[in-house]
Amino acid sequence: MEQPIRVSLVRESIRVPLVDEQVNVALHEERFDFSAPPVLATSGWPFGPNPVRVDGLQKGVATVVDHVVMPSFFRVVRWMLLLSDDSHDLAVTSTIQSMRRGGDVMFTEFAILGDYGTIPYELDVVVDGDKVKLVVTSGYDGLVTARTSKIGIFN
Repeated sequence: MEQPIRVSLVRESIRVPLVDEQVNVALHEERFDFSAPPVLATSGWPFGPNPVRVDGLQKGVATVVDHVVMPSFFRVVRWMLLLSDDSHDLAVTSTIQSMRRGGDVMFTEFAILGDYGTIPYELDVVVDGDKVKLVVTSGYDGLVTARTSKIGIFN
């Protein structure tokens, strides 16, 4: 199903009267409304609905915050992770890239930004059958919310 890109173009002239003169102002505005393809919002998409949200991560408790089914021998997935305590305006984000090779998985975390010193955490990526799971263990004293979005490459 093709999803059209909606573009609206607005041109408007405004006249501002002065005592004896008139000032002409021309405004030109272009608005681009790129909607996400509907496939990204459905559970039938190979990686499930995007983004995933898990509320209530507790300190010291390993929590699966996302997973992807990877039935083939080689598979690559990249997650964007956001951990936040919205009530205190704290957040940390990072990117995790992993590669499954048979029963093994390798991963690296990079691009760590935000309140990492305030919201510490540990990551793990584990193979469980045909699934690869992203596991977060919070080191934060309060509850945090995890949000993830992922892309993948099939072999």
